[in-house]
Amino acid sequence: MENTLNKSYNVQYNVGKVKYLVSYHNGTKFHKDNSKFYDIQTYKNKALFNNFIDLLNKQGYISEN
Repeated sequence: MENTLNKSYNVQYNVGKVKYLVSYHNGTKFHKDNSKFYDIQTYKNKALFNNFIDLLNKQGYISEN
């Protein structure tokens, strides 16, 4: 089973021209100073955004907000 303790994501709305912004940390990527490295995904479409959130939840990610 995968390590799901460190997998997390944040959702932000209406950031600049982006309607939905998801930043997610997979538990393994870190900066040189050992802080979390977040990947990002942006969406204009609510259905695609919800599909991505569902995918993250199925993979064991936990919402931080």
